[in-house]
Amino acid sequence: MLEIGIQSRGIIRENVIDEGYKKIKQAGMTCIDYNIISPENQEKLEVLYFRKHKECAAKHSLRFSQVHAPIIRYHPEQPERMAYILEEMKKSIEICGLLESPYLVIHPYDLAFEIGKDKEKKINLKFFEALAKTAIQHKVVICIENMPCKKHGRLWEGSFSDAAEAVNYIKILNEKAGKECFGACFDVGHANVLGKNLREEVRKLGNHLKVLHIHDNDGATDAHQMPYSFSNAKSGLCTTDWSGFLLGLREIDFKGVLSFETYRSFTAVPGVLQNILLEFLDQIGTNFSKIICFEEILRQMSSKRKILFGAGKMFDGYMREFGEKYPPEFAVDNNSSLWGTRKLGVSICNPQDILKIPESERKVILCNAYYEEIIEQLKTMGIRDYELSEEILRMNGKPV
Repeated sequence: MLEIGIQSRGIIRENVIDEGYKKIKQAGMTCIDYNIISPENQEKLEVLYFRKHKECAAKHSLRFSQVHAPIIRYHPEQPERMAYILEEMKKSIEICGLLESPYLVIHPYDLAFEIGKDKEKKINLKFFEALAKTAIQHKVVICIENMPCKKHGRLWEGSFSDAAEAVNYIKILNEKAGKECFGACFDVGHANVLGKNLREEVRKLGNHLKVLHIHDNDGATDAHQMPYSFSNAKSGLCTTDWSGFLLGLREIDFKGVLSFETYRSFTAVPGVLQNILLEFLDQIGTNFSKIICFEEILRQMSSKRKILFGAGKMFDGYMREFGEKYPPEFAVDNNSSLWGTRKLGVSICNPQDILKIPESERKVILCNAYYEEIIEQLKTMGIRDYELSEEILRMNGKPV
């Protein structure tokens, strides 16, 4: 199963940092995405200052899975400013190394409106190339984020917003560095407001995808809210394709941290509810992890004789994705007209036939949208050992 993390912003306050780390741990999470405050908002950014964060995180058995560099604006009419920015980014790499985080997220510069795409690419490549040596020295991989560009009151594609273009950047930078010290940070919310196909974007990034920023929005505004916060007024369905996003991660065999960047949710709710919100986010992360790692769950029950409960569309989905590698012994269904028939080579039986297999040898996998009713049915049969299919875990809502 995958680890779950949360951003420090909105949770860990500098004057009571122990309390912040403590409640993240109590919620069940194991990882932190530490947000470095912009040096322009304070007198000085001291690397050694962050030792207290490292010690406090260690005290609560938390680790820094990623660090977010400060956002410092740049304009091509101020080329002399780049030296200052590079100095602060190198300092951020040092902080990342001090915190023993493997990844540092840095925003690319979106300058195409001012100078055109070709010149923008040259500036970005030169900027990131200048950081490679420091990144290698501190054993840090720089992850470039898919940022949208804000111009004329709306959002446009930025220099790193398209996955194929991002991969091109990463390959060039790693080749010049002579080592894999650049990767991608995929921000779900940013991709969503740009109308991207989340599943395809994740697929294109492939093994270049190192870290995630998981949050939700309405498809128009970069809101940084918790998943499932927004739905279409008519259909009631999510405005973010969470199912596609999770399937994409499963297809590339993502092994990283499910890291939430939902700080706007924490500014919206009363502080006394933060602990509950953190626990809920941890539960969402656990659900996400089960979907992504569903094959691992099946592998763990490989010695069991698998029985699918349901012979409809979810049965088809299971057989399509997992049927060949983890074939069921048989399937059962409450529709008696199906008993004694076969579907996709699998016998369809009476649910009572589950009891013919000893409890220690079987595992029932629910493949039906009415899973709550089926769970009650199983209980009346004395069956309490079952697993929900991954399609149920990512299903929108419940049948009415």
